[in-house]
This record gives sequence, C-alpha cells and structure tokens, in this order.
Amino acid sequence: MGSGFKDWAAGDVLTAADVDGYLMRQTVMTFADASARDTALSGVLDEGMTAYLEDTNEVTVYDGSDWIVYAGRGYSYVQTVYFTSSGTFTKATYPWLRAVRVKVQAGGGAGGGADTTSGSEASAGSGGGAGGYAESFIVESSLSSSETVTVGSGGAGVSGLSGNDGGNSSFGSLVAADGGDLGLTLSGSSGSRSFPGGAGGTGTAGDLQSGGGGGGTALRAVASCIGGTGGNAMLGGGGRGTGSGSSLGGGDGQDGEDYGGGGGGAMNHASNSARAGGDGANGIVIVELFA
Repeated sequence: MGSGFKDWAAGDVLTAADVDGYLMRQTVMTFADASARDTALSGVLDEGMTAYLEDTNEVTVYDGSDWIVYAGRGYSYVQTVYFTSSGTFTKATYPWLRAVRVKVQAGGGAGGGADTTSGSEASAGSGGGAGGYAESFIVESSLSSSETVTVGSGGAGVSGLSGNDGGNSSFGSLVAADGGDLGLTLSGSSGSRSFPGGAGGTGTAGDLQSGGGGGGTALRAVASCIGGTGGNAMLGGGGRGTGSGSSLGGGDGQDGEDYGGGGGGAMNHASNSARAGGDGANGIVIVELFA
C-alpha cells in the first residue's frame, strides 16, 4: 500500500521505505478517503494529480479546480441466477460481486370456471389478471448478506367456480410485485350478460414498476358464450378463453404462459358439465450479477 504524499525538502534522507511507499507504489496516490486526500494535498495541488480512495474504490483526478471521479470502469455482466421457486440469495457466494439487476415477476391469476348447464343455459368465466413486474439495479453495498427470494405461484383454476389469485413475488424488501386477480364465473342462465376479468397485479417496490394486464371479459348471449382471455404479463402471455356457438359444448380455459400470464376463462353451453378456468402462470425472480 502507498504511503500517501510527502513534499520533499533539500537534505531529506530517501530510504528504501520512502521509495516503495511514495514512488513505486504511488504512481496513483492512495488515501483512506477524500478527507485524507484533501488534507494531505491542500497546499500542493497541481492539475493532473491522481488519487485512489479506499472507502469508495474510486479513482479521482484533480482538474485544476476540483477533484473529479474517473469513470473509466463500468460494470461487467458475469452471470444470471434464476429463481423459479422461493429461496435465498447469498452475496458471499459471489466474492467478486459489485452489483445486481433484479427482475421480479409475480404469478398470474386463474381464469374463471363455467357452471354446469342445462337446457339452453350458458356459462362462462372471465380471464385472470397477469402478475405485476418490478426491476432494480442495486449496488453490492445495498444488499444484505442474504436476501429472501419469494416466487409467487400462479392461481389454480377451479371447475365451475371462480379461480384463485396469483401469488406475490419479491427479492427481500428491495424489489416486489403483486400477483394478478382471479377471473370470475358468470353463472348459467339463458339471458345475455357480461362480466369483467380480474385486475392485473402491480409492482410495489423497485426502480421500475409495471402493472400486469387485466383479464378479458366473459360474454354470454342467446346462441353463444365466450370465456375471457387471460391478461398479458411482462414475461408471459395470457391464456386464451374458450368460446363457441350453441352447436359446440364447452371447454376449459387455457393456462397462462410462463411467466406471470393470467389464465383464460372457461365456457359451457346447453346441458354440459362444469369446466375449469386456466391456471395462472407461475412467477419468477431473475438476478443478473455484475463484477
């Protein structure tokens, strides 16, 4: 390690330690922090002087009027860690780590199911909402030694009933997003009616927060019925709703696409058994590592 700065005077003895500390090791002067640098160099400042600060790991250059940070070194991407189930991120596993970019996708809501129908009755389910999304770039010093990672599951579709909400996803308390809302069941009847889909989830913590798309509307008419389409997520599309005319019976909603898409709504027409809405897609937490 360098010794800092010494202003030499005639008659001073140059020792081996002086050569090592002030010359060979001080092509760039090294100081504990900016205060130590400013104190040592206050009376001898010269444009072009360069000093390294140990507390911030920054190289600073004197431009003739002020010290500026030399921004020659950026962040270098090294690898990505994917959490498809809940777990723990431990930064000591990566001793070279300087920063992370965290992407959090919550789970999608399930589509609504369709009732058992008789005679000329028809039933349909609305689409489930997509999971919310959030993202942040975080320097290593802002991370705890370990961060709890929660990955929200997609909501499960239910035969003949409304579905289930999608689960929330998070990376500690730093980045988080809510799951999408369930799709509802439009009960069997012979009248025309519509019912809105589940709301998309939202980002709740992070530099960038984005809401998931809402589920599509369930429609029931005299001769046909249509299940709502699942909402689209940042990282996954929504499942298709099932639709038909009176000559076709019914069908389950399509599952949402990974990751975070809402499930599609089911439909039933004219004397058929209950159908299930599509499952919402699971969420994911993606951690990009930078040195």
